[in-house]
Amino acid sequence: MVDASRVRTLTEQALDNFDNPGTPVSALVRQAQRIAVLRHDYGVQAWLALETNQYVPGSEIKKRDWLELREKINSLLGVEKGEEEYVRQTRRYLVNRSIAGGNIKAESVEQIELTLGQIKTTYDNLSVPENLTQIDTYFYAENVEKDRLAILPLIKGEQDLLSRIRQSVYEYLLVVESELDAGKTESSFFDGVQVRINAALNKYAPEAVENFVAAQERIAGGGSEDISHALTSCRRMIKSLADALYPATKEKIAGLDSVKRSMTDDMYKNRLIQFVVEKVGNHKDGEVLQSTVTDLGSRLDALDGLASKGVHAKATLDEAHTCIFQTYLLAGSLLAIADGTSFLMQDEDNTASV
Repeated sequence: MVDASRVRTLTEQALDNFDNPGTPVSALVRQAQRIAVLRHDYGVQAWLALETNQYVPGSEIKKRDWLELREKINSLLGVEKGEEEYVRQTRRYLVNRSIAGGNIKAESVEQIELTLGQIKTTYDNLSVPENLTQIDTYFYAENVEKDRLAILPLIKGEQDLLSRIRQSVYEYLLVVESELDAGKTESSFFDGVQVRINAALNKYAPEAVENFVAAQERIAGGGSEDISHALTSCRRMIKSLADALYPATKEKIAGLDSVKRSMTDDMYKNRLIQFVVEKVGNHKDGEVLQSTVTDLGSRLDALDGLASKGVHAKATLDEAHTCIFQTYLLAGSLLAIADGTSFLMQDEDNTASV
């Protein structure tokens, strides 16, 4: 599910840039983010998101962004392992950002670079004007030297922060390169996700596992017919999940918009949405539930559109890879709801309900 050649190219480019003294640390961090996204390494994405975004105390927008990222990790790994991963990545960030007095520098890496540039400019502009008397020149130079000595620790502090961040990114890229050399394309983070989701699939929807394995096997061929079969298997996997989590009935049930929708065998998307409404609605308020259902509907429509290309149009290998991966993540989210470990199954007191 990962384009190994693309990841390798980006990794080699990023490592080569470390030998270029003119490459900003912020650029190196962004390159590492691209690689983490391609390798589905949500743990590293969490760390790098902290490095690239300035935290604003009291900002509800930032708070919500971090909570959503944390909840996504928990839904993929389970609450216990998800929290362990989130703490591990947060500690990496805190080690990079520690400053004197036990404080944390919470500015974005790009802002740190800008601040360093401004401090250096101030330092360089400290000079003794010409045409002063000898005595004035002496005292002015003395003050300039004092100011420079006061600024030097500030420069060193910003440089040390950037150096630590730079080294962390370098170490991450070396790990990626080593894993690629060993033939490992997916990240270690996603290994944990696969173990969890596969176990849940085997428990709740064994037929879905068969469809998913079929999709992976067919896409390995790379031909147009293989891609078509892989996409069709993705649709079957989603339907198998619906059959397992919310079996078909002859009922018509009103959704959050009060519109009645059929729960028949072919209306598997309706059934999955209703499954989420009934499960999540017991734990979250209307706004959260509506947002969850809207997101699920969009994901189902997007996957259905990709899967339809397996029948009605030619799909690219990249589209097939995307479809398989997104189907897998969707399954993980739904199964986390089924076994009660999803963040959506946490009541307001943060107690998990199964």
